[in-house]
Amino acid sequence: MRGRPLAVRLAALLAGVVIVVLTLAGVVVNRAASRSLDETLGPREEQRLDLAAAVVEDALERGVGRGRIRALLQRIATESRGRIRVVDADGSVLLEAGHLPPNVETDTLSTDLSVDSGGGALEIELPSAAAPFVRAFNNALLLTGIVAVATLLVAAAVVANRLTRPLREIALAARRLGGGDLTARAQGGSDAESTELATAFNGMAERLERSETLRRRAASDLAHDLATPATVLESQIQAMVDGVVPADASQLEKARAAAASLSSVVGQLGELTQAEAAPLQRQPEPIALTGLARDVVAALDGMLRERQVSASVTGTEVTVMADGGQIARALQNVFANAIQHSPAAGEVRIVVADGPVATLRVTDTGAGIEPADLPYVFERFYRADRSRGGPRSGSGIGLTVARELIGANGGSIEVEATGPDGTTFVLRLPSADPA
Repeated sequence: MRGRPLAVRLAALLAGVVIVVLTLAGVVVNRAASRSLDETLGPREEQRLDLAAAVVEDALERGVGRGRIRALLQRIATESRGRIRVVDADGSVLLEAGHLPPNVETDTLSTDLSVDSGGGALEIELPSAAAPFVRAFNNALLLTGIVAVATLLVAAAVVANRLTRPLREIALAARRLGGGDLTARAQGGSDAESTELATAFNGMAERLERSETLRRRAASDLAHDLATPATVLESQIQAMVDGVVPADASQLEKARAAAASLSSVVGQLGELTQAEAAPLQRQPEPIALTGLARDVVAALDGMLRERQVSASVTGTEVTVMADGGQIARALQNVFANAIQHSPAAGEVRIVVADGPVATLRVTDTGAGIEPADLPYVFERFYRADRSRGGPRSGSGIGLTVARELIGANGGSIEVEATGPDGTTFVLRLPSADPA
């Protein structure tokens, strides 16, 4: 269910605020005006009422006829511009003089008559002194409110349009992105919030575009990596079946090597899946990093000999609380990557250091990583060899697996330095609690 547009909600909010403010102002001013006028005019009217009561009492005590008393009341009513009457003790009107316009607000003043004059009371009903002022003020307030609300509606529409234009553009870009246009980007507005939102959206879009590029590249690479050994295996077996080549140990070894290559690719995909589930499978224990590094070097001794690369492990003895198998696998992947990119007679150095966090620095003597490749070295299936034009090596998931495994153990991995003299990867892990 779609909500109301921002312009409508903003206009309603502002109009509500204006109405509440004007209503409160009207109530306060009306009461203040009435009180002020009552304080100013009230004593004068009461004085006039007391004077009229004294005159009426005197006339009644002297037995003056009602006609003369009525004339007297008429004169008083005319002077006060109101209506005056004499009522007995039961509230019945004995005499009345003067008149008031219809539908006019009035104030009534009353004073008791003396017993000698027959008792009862003298009442004078006067037009409310505050009513004209209050009415004029209320009319002005109403007109002001109408103008203010209309102005605010226009202002709300303008402001809402300015506020929502960047949001509409971002929504349009999001729809384009959802429709498959990974080049869609949003333009931020002049305010910091929409600019920040557009920046975040564009960053997400760039990551999606990069991920899609890598996915397509991965599909192509996987097709190649799977098809090549599968084709070799199929042709080798077919040749033996057709009698083109003898089914001897040499030919069977070629078929076995092709099958092993195929199995290796599938195994690496399984390794990536396991790495992504590493946080759930993690079994932490105290690990001595220097000893672990030496074990990794020993495990890849055959690869070192084949590539004619030397290796060394130096540094202090550092203990971390982590999953030993996962850390060993991560370091092995980084170490193997360093060997692959080192030239013959090159060297790979592993340096272990302690500090706020434990560090493992793996440095090779290769040609370095191109700046354009640096942001992507830990992306799955990314091969920096492609940009350097060299032969493809590895599956492109080794460093991705390393990142997942190190991250699962609360650490991080990054390229610390790279250049024509080599590249340094640094692995950081939380040191074990001395307690």
